[in-house]
Amino acid sequence: MKLLDQIKNYADILRLTKMKNEPEAVLHQAQIDKPSYQEFALQLLQREVQHRKKTDLDRRMKLARLPKDHNLDKYDFNMANGMTVPQLKQLRELLWMEQNYNLILMGPSGTGKTYVAAGLINDAVKSGHKAYFITMEELITVLKMKEM
Repeated sequence: MKLLDQIKNYADILRLTKMKNEPEAVLHQAQIDKPSYQEFALQLLQREVQHRKKTDLDRRMKLARLPKDHNLDKYDFNMANGMTVPQLKQLRELLWMEQNYNLILMGPSGTGKTYVAAGLINDAVKSGHKAYFITMEELITVLKMKEM
């Protein structure tokens, strides 16, 4: 068995996905950079940790089922019934989550409640939390199906 196949095999056993899928690239970069053994080991572990963080974030974002547009950096503060900059900034700090408070967004139609909710879920997922986006209509449908 070739050395590269053994590396892939051991990486697979240890669930080092990044190393298993791209050993050639990792080894090629090491040949160019010529790191010490400690630096090389550190780089391997850093790549794996970064890869795991990224795949975990991608998985949590997919499970959150967010609508396409949910970037609170683009929130229009000029709306008459909208939030102020300090209010939104405070909500985005997610202290309400850490203190186990519920958050209810109320207001007339078209004021951005769904947009803000999706944006806050996006911020929560990016900070490491698990979340699930569901509209009131979807919730009612689910509850009706459970009653049947």
